[in-house]
Amino acid sequence: MNKPKYTYDDEVSFYVNGERDRLKCTGKVYIVDAFGTFEQNEEPSYDIMVDDYMGTKVLFKHIRESEIIG
Repeated sequence: MNKPKYTYDDEVSFYVNGERDRLKCTGKVYIVDAFGTFEQNEEPSYDIMVDDYMGTKVLFKHIRESEIIG
Protein backbone atom coordinates (compact mmCIF):
# COMPACT_ATOMS: atom_id res chain seq x y z
CA MET A 1 0.00 0.00 0.00
CA ASN A 2 1.23 3.47 -0.86
CA LYS A 3 1.62 6.41 1.50
CA PRO A 4 -1.50 8.65 1.44
CA LYS A 5 -1.27 11.52 -1.08
CA TYR A 6 -3.31 13.93 1.04
CA THR A 7 -3.06 15.07 4.66
CA TYR A 8 -5.28 16.78 7.21
CA ASP A 9 -6.74 20.10 6.00
CA ASP A 10 -5.80 19.60 2.31
CA GLU A 11 -8.52 20.89 -0.01
CA VAL A 12 -9.79 18.19 -2.36
CA SER A 13 -12.70 17.58 -4.73
CA PHE A 14 -14.74 14.45 -5.41
CA TYR A 15 -18.05 13.42 -6.95
CA VAL A 16 -20.91 12.60 -4.60
CA ASN A 17 -22.26 9.10 -5.40
CA GLY A 18 -19.37 8.55 -7.80
CA GLU A 19 -19.44 9.94 -11.30
CA ARG A 20 -23.02 8.79 -11.93
CA ASP A 21 -24.66 11.93 -10.52
CA ARG A 22 -21.72 14.20 -11.38
CA LEU A 23 -22.30 16.43 -8.33
CA LYS A 24 -18.81 17.71 -7.60
CA CYS A 25 -18.02 18.68 -4.01
CA THR A 26 -14.99 20.42 -2.59
CA GLY A 27 -13.96 20.13 1.04
CA LYS A 28 -11.04 19.61 3.38
CA VAL A 29 -9.52 16.35 4.53
CA TYR A 30 -10.69 15.79 8.10
CA ILE A 31 -9.42 12.25 8.75
CA VAL A 32 -6.89 10.09 6.86
CA ASP A 33 -7.51 6.33 6.93
CA ALA A 34 -3.98 5.42 5.76
CA PHE A 35 -4.72 1.69 5.55
CA GLY A 36 -8.23 1.92 4.11
CA THR A 37 -11.38 0.84 5.92
CA PHE A 38 -13.19 -2.34 6.93
CA GLU A 39 -14.84 -2.45 3.50
CA GLN A 40 -11.60 -2.07 1.52
CA ASN A 41 -7.91 -2.07 2.32
CA GLU A 42 -6.43 -1.65 -1.17
CA GLU A 43 -5.86 2.09 -0.86
CA PRO A 44 -6.04 4.97 1.64
CA SER A 45 -9.40 6.63 2.19
CA TYR A 46 -10.42 9.96 3.66
CA ASP A 47 -13.20 11.60 5.61
CA ILE A 48 -13.85 14.96 3.98
CA MET A 49 -15.66 17.92 5.56
CA VAL A 50 -17.73 19.94 3.09
CA ASP A 51 -18.81 23.24 4.63
CA ASP A 52 -21.73 23.95 2.29
CA TYR A 53 -23.40 20.85 0.91
CA MET A 54 -26.99 21.80 0.11
CA GLY A 55 -26.87 24.47 2.80
CA THR A 56 -25.30 22.48 5.61
CA LYS A 57 -21.93 21.17 6.84
CA VAL A 58 -21.46 17.47 6.01
CA LEU A 59 -18.70 14.95 6.73
CA PHE A 60 -18.33 12.45 3.86
CA LYS A 61 -16.72 9.26 5.11
CA HIS A 62 -14.50 6.65 3.48
CA ILE A 63 -13.82 8.44 0.19
CA ARG A 64 -11.22 6.33 -1.64
CA GLU A 65 -8.07 8.06 -2.77
CA SER A 66 -8.79 7.02 -6.37
CA GLU A 67 -12.12 8.92 -6.19
CA ILE A 68 -10.47 12.23 -5.31
CA ILE A 69 -10.05 14.69 -8.16
CA GLY A 70 -7.30 16.64 -6.42
